[in-house]
This record gives sequence, structure tokens and C-alpha cells, in this order.
Amino acid sequence: MAIKFSVEAFKRLRKVDFRVLNAIERGMAQYLYVPVREISRLSGLDEELVEKRLKALNSLGLVQRRRGAHTGYILTSRGYDCLALNTFVKRGVLESISAAPLGVGKEADVYVGLTPGGVKVAVKFHRAGRTSFRDVRVKRVYVGDREHLSWLYLSRLAAKNEYEALRILFPAKVRVPKPIDWNRHVVVTNYVEGVELSEVPPLDSPRSVMDRILEEMEKAYRAGVVHGDLSEYNVLVDVEGEPIIFDWPQWVSPAHPSAPFLLRRDVENILKFFKRKYHLSLDPAVMAEEICRKITEGGGGY
Repeated sequence: MAIKFSVEAFKRLRKVDFRVLNAIERGMAQYLYVPVREISRLSGLDEELVEKRLKALNSLGLVQRRRGAHTGYILTSRGYDCLALNTFVKRGVLESISAAPLGVGKEADVYVGLTPGGVKVAVKFHRAGRTSFRDVRVKRVYVGDREHLSWLYLSRLAAKNEYEALRILFPAKVRVPKPIDWNRHVVVTNYVEGVELSEVPPLDSPRSVMDRILEEMEKAYRAGVVHGDLSEYNVLVDVEGEPIIFDWPQWVSPAHPSAPFLLRRDVENILKFFKRKYHLSLDPAVMAEEICRKITEGGGGY
């Protein structure tokens, strides 16, 4: 979903509209579709005014209405975007955002933002379950045993998890984006100039870059984080030729029961990429076992 539609709607909203959107968000914890009367109660606004604003919000695509025994409303992704953007604007984190995405993934879109001081930042909107809701429930550790989850709440969990990982890793000097802020399904980090490892022009010294990635994986492990979904698609090579690892919503701690399997898979993914693209003389399966031992025991020397 293009953020430009959310931004266009955002510019047309009044303070009262945010009160209504916030009320719907709160009400969605209890209702499949939040009744107008409940929206009125939660927002502290007259029911007639609420109905008038809901009509406007519906026309902007920020809420979805369902008629039946009672008329109820839920937030759309666009409405959720507006709530997050409003928070960042009020906090002084964002002043503007690009219309075109910097990158589009299966479960997130990244845009370039500007702070009030004119500093570039990366603004990541999580869209968990966009391609397959079932796959998210099966594959994403952060879902846990929760029974009833909306798309919006899944996206919020993914963003929260990613921000927590970055808050752990950046102070530990792991090469990751610097976390700036988080709200709902959106994470704001510093802007990094770089090219995705899968798209980078042929490297002069691929083995040294591979070794640097493995070193960062060990540093992350020492800090208490296993990526859980690492591949050539979530490693940037910056202007100095150094790797930066991103996309951390699926991280687990080394104590997690799935950590050995996830670490092994992460390592093999990186080894397989370098073997495939640069024809390095290595056996990913055999080498991964030795590297995982070094990572977990702190051996280093890749």
C-alpha cells in the first residue's frame, strides 16, 4: 500500500479525527467491529459528532464500516498509518516522508523521512501477513501462542520486536541501523547509504565481506540476539564496503529452544550465497557446523 494515500489523508485530519481513530483502536481489543456508541464513549465525544467524523474517515479509507445488528467500525492499514505518523510528528521525530518507497519487502515497506531538523531517516512500516496470514502464524516466533490476532496487531508486534533488537544490538556495536523511535507498526532508524548484498556489484574481496558478516553474527549472539531470518536480502553493503544487518523482527535469544536451528540456518544462508555467487571453495553444511560452534563458544577467526 503506497504511503502517499495515508499522507494525503493525514493532512486532511483534525484533532477530533485522531480522537475517533484512537477510540476505534482501543475498542478493537474487545470488538470485531467497534459500535458507534462505544467509539463515542471511548473518545468522550457526542455520538452525533462521532457519526459525522466516521463518515469522513470512511470516505478517506481510514476506517472500514460494517452494517448489521449494529453499525461497527475497524481501522484500516491506512488509518493505522495515520495514528503512527501523528505520534511521530507530535514527538518531533518526523516532518515529512517520501511518496515512493526506498524498499518493498514481503512484510514491510521502507521510506525516507526527514526530521524537523532536515536529517534523513529510514521509516519502516511493518505489514505482517500481507502475503500470507497463515505463514505469519506458523513461521513468526513473536506470534507465540496468541489465538486471535489482527493484521494490525501482528504488524505492531513485528515492529516492537525489531525495535527491541536494535536497542540491544546498536549499543553493543553490532553493525545495525541506529534505532530512533517506534510507534505501533512503524520503526524509525538512521538512514544508511548502501546496496543490498543480493544486488551489490561484484565484490573485490567477497571472502572478507562474508567473514565480516559472520563476525557481526557472533557479536549479535554475544549481545543476546539471533537474527532468525538472515540472508543476502537483509544485509546492506555500505559505501565503505562494510556490512550492515537489518530486518530483525524474528530475532530470538540464544536461550530460545529454536535458537540453534535458526542460527545454523542463518549461517548456511550466508555461506550458500557466497558459494553460489562467488564460487568460493566451501561446503556450506560442513562449514556451518564449525562456524556455529565458534559463534556459540566465542572462538572467532572466520
